[in-house]
Formats: sequence, structure tokens, C-alpha cells
Amino acid sequence: MKIPSPLTSFKVDYPRNTATPVVVSSPHSGRYYPSDFLSSASLSLFELQRIEDRFMDQLLEDAPDFGATLLSANFSRAWCDVNRDWREVDPEMFAPTPPADEVLLSAKVQAGFGVIPRCISQGRQIYGHSLQLSELRKRIATAWLPYHEALGALLEETRLRFGYAILLDMHSMPKLPYARSGDIVLGDVHGKSSSKEIIDKIDTEIKYSNYSVRRNFPYSGGYITQHYGRPEEKIHAVQIEICRSLYLNNATLEPGSGFMETKKNMRRFLAAISGWTL
Repeated sequence: MKIPSPLTSFKVDYPRNTATPVVVSSPHSGRYYPSDFLSSASLSLFELQRIEDRFMDQLLEDAPDFGATLLSANFSRAWCDVNRDWREVDPEMFAPTPPADEVLLSAKVQAGFGVIPRCISQGRQIYGHSLQLSELRKRIATAWLPYHEALGALLEETRLRFGYAILLDMHSMPKLPYARSGDIVLGDVHGKSSSKEIIDKIDTEIKYSNYSVRRNFPYSGGYITQHYGRPEEKIHAVQIEICRSLYLNNATLEPGSGFMETKKNMRRFLAAISGWTL
């Protein structure tokens, strides 16, 4: 089944070879910024781009060569964050405020990182004014909802076809401030979103490229991993966070010296996981 995409909120790249049960999601790599958003933001485009999982979609673009389906967002995470529940809204950002049953005051919301982010980092606010409630609903309708309708349909189709589905939810992270920081963090919501066999296999294949791996700390899995990871229903989800210093020049936000090496390692990893499923 081909997911219709009348909007430009996401892109689906289907398997170019024998299909596998692997679906790859890149929800934070979008680089589209609506002009009205940029004109009303208190921060420059360059500053807003720092919240992206920049170029993650390009690191993963070969996934369909190995039978995986790749879903990637086109819109910026600063405009709408699909790795949040649609109700994770800061009501004080909007006038009038949304109804109480449309608000979920999570820790992420309180920190400024809801479905419509208030900040790009602690203390770095995107807006100097309130947004119309209609703006919230427009972004949910044109970005959040289409992305999740597509992801849900892809996972269900995959599960019905193969008997199970594996979702790899791909992200990038800043260098962790620990002595043993780790190049990559795997999150399975502390064993709730994936079988042990699958996350162990992912761990093994990533370490084959000499990456250091941490599990569930400091990232155990966001909304996508928590919501779609249902091993008892044969849908397994693992969040994979890749350190940006491996492939990105943080000063210019352009591909760094390690970009092609990281992409090669991602190709090898995706080939190994897809081959293992067959």
C-alpha cells in the first residue's frame, strides 16, 4: 500500500529491493520553515536549525536499498515536534488557551519542549508573543496528524505482511557530558517497547562499527517509541540517538569530516538488521 501524501509534511521512501519488516522513522530531520514562522520568531534561522536532527535523513537515505521503509518529516521540529503527544501543549503560549482536555502538562512541556516548542534550549525562547489557538490546530492538522497516520499505517501494514514490525526511530544528540558518554544511545523504554532479542541485535551490530553504546540513559525513548512499541502486538520500537559530533560541524551546521564514514556505518548497520530479519 502506498501512503497518499497530499501535504508536504513528510516523505516516504519505499523498499527498492526485497521488502523487510523494518520501518525507519526520522521525525526531527525536517528543514522546512514556513515564512510566517520565520518572520514572527525571535531567533534567527541559524539558531532555529540547531534544534534539528540535522541531516539524519541523509545518513539514512540508503535504507530502502536494504528493504526498509523510510519515513522522514519535511517540516522543522521547531515548528512542530511529532515526537510528542499532540496534547503536550503549553497553554500559556496560546490565546485563547486550549481546552483542558486538549492539554497534557508533561515534564517536556514544562521545560519548553512540547508539541509546539517554546524554546530551542533552556532559556532560548522562540517567540516573544502569544500564538493564536488556530495556529496550534493548524500545525497539528497539517504536520502532526499526517505524520502519525502514515507511520501507524506503515507499521500495521508491515505487521500484517510479516507477522511483526521493527521500528527504528532515529535521532541525533549533543555530546553527552559524562566520562563514558557514548557515541550512540539505544532506548527501549527500559524493556517495554521491544523484545530483548531485537535490541540486543541492534546493540551488537552498532558496536561492530566500533561505536560505544549506552542504553536508556539519558534517552529511554520519546513519544514515538513509547506509543508504537508494543511487543505483545508484534511491533517493536527502538529509539536510536547518534552523537552529532560523529558527523556534523557544530559551528557551521554543515556535514563534518566524519559524515561519509558515519553514513557508511549506517548503511552497514541497516543492511545487517534488514538481512537478519530475513
